[in-house]
Amino acid sequence: MWVKKTIKTGIVLAGCVVVVTALDTARGSVDANERLKGIVEAATMSPAGIPFELAASETARIAARRMAEKLSISGELQPVSRVAIRAREAGKILDMNVRDGQAVKAGDVLVRFETDDLQSALLQRQSDRDAAEAELTLAMQALTRTEQLAAKNIASAEQLDKAKSDVVVKTARVQSLSAQADIARLALRNAEIRAPFSGTVTRRLAEAGARIGADGELLTLVDTSVLEAKVLVATRDIPRVALGQTAELEIDGISGQTVPSTVERISPVAEDGTRFVAVYLRLVNHDGRLWGGMFASGSILVREKKDALVVPAIALRKDETGYHVLKVLDGHLRRQTVALGSRWNDGSLIEVAAGLKDGETILTAPLPELQPDMAVTIDRAG
Repeated sequence: MWVKKTIKTGIVLAGCVVVVTALDTARGSVDANERLKGIVEAATMSPAGIPFELAASETARIAARRMAEKLSISGELQPVSRVAIRAREAGKILDMNVRDGQAVKAGDVLVRFETDDLQSALLQRQSDRDAAEAELTLAMQALTRTEQLAAKNIASAEQLDKAKSDVVVKTARVQSLSAQADIARLALRNAEIRAPFSGTVTRRLAEAGARIGADGELLTLVDTSVLEAKVLVATRDIPRVALGQTAELEIDGISGQTVPSTVERISPVAEDGTRFVAVYLRLVNHDGRLWGGMFASGSILVREKKDALVVPAIALRKDETGYHVLKVLDGHLRRQTVALGSRWNDGSLIEVAAGLKDGETILTAPLPELQPDMAVTIDRAG
């Protein structure tokens, strides 16, 4: 039996015409065919014979560890809160209190318009409303007297209907003039424009003394305390991205530091003409180091497990009974059936759901000549 195995192995070796070089941690660079020859010679010995020496690089000690799957991304930073301040009413600018790059607080006065015409208009509307209210009071008094006379059959039904109609008409006039007075009051209040939030002026588009039409743009205000990075993710990868996932970004101009961020929004459709979906990451700019327009690159953490028991994919063997590995136990290679779990690192590592324990050593060299029950030792030199 052993003679036949030796003859068969010799035929295999005779067919190996390509010579490669392998790195052995104990003996440096050696001829791979010589290594294979040594393995075959060891395989022809009885299990009780001389143990075959394995290099440390041909084995792996299994240990539970944190596994993480990340998706590379890149994009540009932009402020989340940005607003174009516009004139609500047409008018002449009296004061422009801010300039480009100036920081302001919520409620600060940014622009003032001249208010003489607006105040006059408000006074006129209030006067008209007061006069209408006086007329309404007289009409209601007249209606009361007419109702009393009608109850005594002194006033006719036509007189009563006219008195009621006068009250309705004058009530409507008061309501109309009250609305006009409210509009004039709002226009006067809009003559003073305040900052809607704390931020920084990025563009000033008007000057004091200029006349601006209604809805004319005055300046742009941004809040840089919170920024977002718009990154593009391929449609094949977008199913792995979810709201709330964390990401780490490196910002151009800020070397040696990573900035944490969170997936805030995901577009429901791909960008026009592409197979990429926009994903928006939220960054908090605590110390003001970040500016809109900065380029960012990094990764989104799409999957993580803190205590995964993984083995190199090349260590797995498969036969008619399923997957197994060769475990180094008591100086011999022992067949160990395993149940597989998730794949990691693009499939180079496979999680073992059952069959192995933390601290065990397995064979990783993908050499079919190494079989169960072979006596082995591990050379840990170097």
